[in-house]
Amino acid sequence: MWRFATNPLIIKEGCLVYKRHIIRENNIISVNWHVWPHCNYKCSFCFGKFIDIEDKLELEDSLDIIIKMVDLGVSKITFTGGEPFLFPHLGPILIESKACDLTTMIVSNGSLITEEFLEEYHKYIDWIGLSLDSANEQTEHELGRGFGNHVQLVQTVCELIKKFGIKLKINSVITSLNYQEDMFEMIVELEPERWKVFQVLKVEGENDGKVDPLLISEEQFMSFVNRHKHLNPIYESNNLFRGSYVMLDPLGRFFQNSKGHIEYSRSILDVDPLEALAEVGWDREKFLERGGIYEW
Repeated sequence: MWRFATNPLIIKEGCLVYKRHIIRENNIISVNWHVWPHCNYKCSFCFGKFIDIEDKLELEDSLDIIIKMVDLGVSKITFTGGEPFLFPHLGPILIESKACDLTTMIVSNGSLITEEFLEEYHKYIDWIGLSLDSANEQTEHELGRGFGNHVQLVQTVCELIKKFGIKLKINSVITSLNYQEDMFEMIVELEPERWKVFQVLKVEGENDGKVDPLLISEEQFMSFVNRHKHLNPIYESNNLFRGSYVMLDPLGRFFQNSKGHIEYSRSILDVDPLEALAEVGWDREKFLERGGIYEW
């Protein structure tokens, strides 16, 4: 049963928003939108390649998706990819999201983040999450993360992020190449507000084959987590990850990997967002268990 608490219409920077708070048990408050299907890196474990998607949304449709998320009661939106800094409308959707009072996060490999972009848009960005799996350049290179200088690049970009007062998150994928590593010194140096570590995930039809040599058991994954427990990493095993995110693809379709492969809904540009979400589902209990709600 739905129950709405609706405040007066608010007009901010051209954004017409009914400040509706959806009061129900399964309230959706956080969405990950994979805004761009392509990436300039070739990470062998990546399952967000969207190889069949060539089209991109026009700016008007992209802004419409933001409004639909607000209407759902979403309070935080994460822009990811592919590589989101390849998305030509990243700046405008950041402005629109902040005009709609959303908490904004960008998850990026960091390679395309420039001081000029942050100078122009930092006031619309609350968080930036950077991908860093190892303190060792060779390990990152073997994983396909960059071109041999990824660690140094992340260190430089972290300084820029802090310069502009944006909160820093580090995301690390734990594989057979790095589960025995000690990243203590690197994480202490970077000082992220949030460090999240993921057990490398196999998704049929997306990364199977390439990812197989990198797979680790949950026991191996937890050995990495326990080695770093004094740094309080937020950790997600394969079981916690599957089905626990509300995710949109570059065409505005919800998708899930809860069955080990990707399933898509119809686009929320064509059907009601709740109807589309029901086509793929979402596990709220896992979302809560993995620490999906925090002080953002």
